[in-house]
Amino acid sequence: MLQYTAPVLSELVLGYLRRSLLRTLLSVLNSGLEVMMILTLIGIKYGTTSRPLEWPANAAGVMIVVLLCLVLGVSSVFVVIGWHATVSERAQEIGILKVLGASSAYILNWLFQEALCIAIPATTVGIAMTYATKWLIMYALSDFLLQETVYRWWPIAGAISLASALLGAYLGARKSLKHDVIQALSYEETASLV
Repeated sequence: MLQYTAPVLSELVLGYLRRSLLRTLLSVLNSGLEVMMILTLIGIKYGTTSRPLEWPANAAGVMIVVLLCLVLGVSSVFVVIGWHATVSERAQEIGILKVLGASSAYILNWLFQEALCIAIPATTVGIAMTYATKWLIMYALSDFLLQETVYRWWPIAGAISLASALLGAYLGARKSLKHDVIQALSYEETASLV
């Protein structure tokens, strides 16, 4: 039976992240987009301080905020679906670990550490993208919106992005762990899991 040891687990996580570098970078970008949307929505203020709000400016600002909320919802769903698909595609790896004696907790811990390894750089990327949106709003939409940097929301936005990734990883692992080991290792079953 496999025993939990941090160095072996870290090697599994880092090995997978290195093997699938493009998928890792896309996961970081997707989660970073979610962090950027959260921080942008939190920092947006209507209008400028130089003149009072007028109805057209307020309506445009509300429309932009509604669109940002929709993009946030879509990016959150994409993070969950992306992690679910990633874990479901790895049903054979999970089956092999089960044959070697890995427990469900071991496999979930492995996947959660992988999600954490992606969420940390994704938060950094999201913060950088938030500064880009702040610059864009300042130069293109300054008549309608202002965006402040809300530093206390940085860890909260990262935690929300991590929670989306963990939810997707958990749902995919739960689906893969329910299958019999023989089914998980067969090629036909793996193809139908995707």
